[in-house]
Amino acid sequence: MSRAIRLIPFICWFGIILYLSFTPLTGWPKLGMFEKLYADKLVHITMYAILCFLFLFGLARSGEGSIGSKKLLVYAVVFCAGTGICIEILQPLLTRFRQFEWLDMVANAIGAGVGAYAFSKLISRRFLQQALQRPASSL
Repeated sequence: MSRAIRLIPFICWFGIILYLSFTPLTGWPKLGMFEKLYADKLVHITMYAILCFLFLFGLARSGEGSIGSKKLLVYAVVFCAGTGICIEILQPLLTRFRQFEWLDMVANAIGAGVGAYAFSKLISRRFLQQALQRPASSL
């Protein structure tokens, strides 16, 4: 089976992030209290934590690099955080309804770090080790 097929969950999640980053969210409610609590930043952290985790999981399943190696973890964090930075820079350039926010970039980078940390901690767990050893068709 192709190595690229093991990155499908990552690719799908990346597509969701791109869609949500460049489309207007006109139908979504704006809650003043929600915004004051920086719930938006928690969403960014969660989205990029999942992105980085799926990226590492896909790379590990495809046999790219040593599972859980620091080099692979750093590569994934830099890639995911860099993607978040690029999206944040492009939002005001490609849309009229999105604006550049420094804190979104910080939240994206924190999320990427959280995803890599979670992956590195869960890699030692039996269920993740077994999932990495199963063929991609059984996931």
